[in-house]
Amino acid sequence: MMGGRGFGLYLQHDKGCGLNITATLITECGRANPLPRKLECGGPNQENRIVGGMPAGINRYPWMARLVYDGQFHCGASLLSKEYVLTAAHCVRKLKRSKIRVILGDHDQTVTTESAAIMRAVTAIVRHRSFDADSYNNDIALLKLRKPVNFSKIIKPVCLPPASAEPTGKEGIVVGWGRTSEGGVLPAVVQEVRVPILSLTQCRGMKYRATRITNNMLCAGKPSIDSCQGDSGGPLLLQNGDKFQIVGIVSWGVGCGRPGYPGVYTRITRYLPWLRANLRDTCLCDS
Repeated sequence: MMGGRGFGLYLQHDKGCGLNITATLITECGRANPLPRKLECGGPNQENRIVGGMPAGINRYPWMARLVYDGQFHCGASLLSKEYVLTAAHCVRKLKRSKIRVILGDHDQTVTTESAAIMRAVTAIVRHRSFDADSYNNDIALLKLRKPVNFSKIIKPVCLPPASAEPTGKEGIVVGWGRTSEGGVLPAVVQEVRVPILSLTQCRGMKYRATRITNNMLCAGKPSIDSCQGDSGGPLLLQNGDKFQIVGIVSWGVGCGRPGYPGVYTRITRYLPWLRANLRDTCLCDS
């Protein structure tokens, strides 16, 4: 059964976007300088971790967010700025904004002592106007937080890729609280898995109907290594030096890890103009 998997430096001077001075640090747009080390987007926390479908280290990916709807885990998301998270459009389709909560800085949903997680209400849902609920084309959305977050060691934004980024043939990392097997239970601890990123030609040559895979999508995964139900809205990451860029959003697939059916993701580079147009009232870090 096919389905979704989930329950450049921009300055805006009139918003005060640029320098915010406090008694202890100077914060630039998307780039903080907590002494003695400056904070940038896409930088992971240096914790021990297990890869390949196993638990990630505590707050290893500090931009990772989870969406809770009416008190229940619903989807993943990624922090882009102090005021916005990025997720899949199908994750917020038909939802009441007042019942959505965004949780950041979390690792284990059942433990409250591991990290100082924060919760934010949502003031706006910005879903792509051309999202198609049948094909999942244009499966991208932004959520504006009611109150901006403060960047810290456990809460940082992920980097957007440059328009020229081409992830085909590289190894990506999927992060989320989705099921660890098809039909399995949702894990308490955030998981990560490394997946090979395929070309459109490769993906269209598999078991999917070729016309289902649009240029706005990318495919990643192989048998037994894939995203799964509950990972929707979460990031497909590409490591670039010591930073991570979000190149995809978990969107849809047939089953989980089935031969011939890799996971399908929203291709971020196709939406950079859309993102910039809808993030004019916030600050993106210089990636």
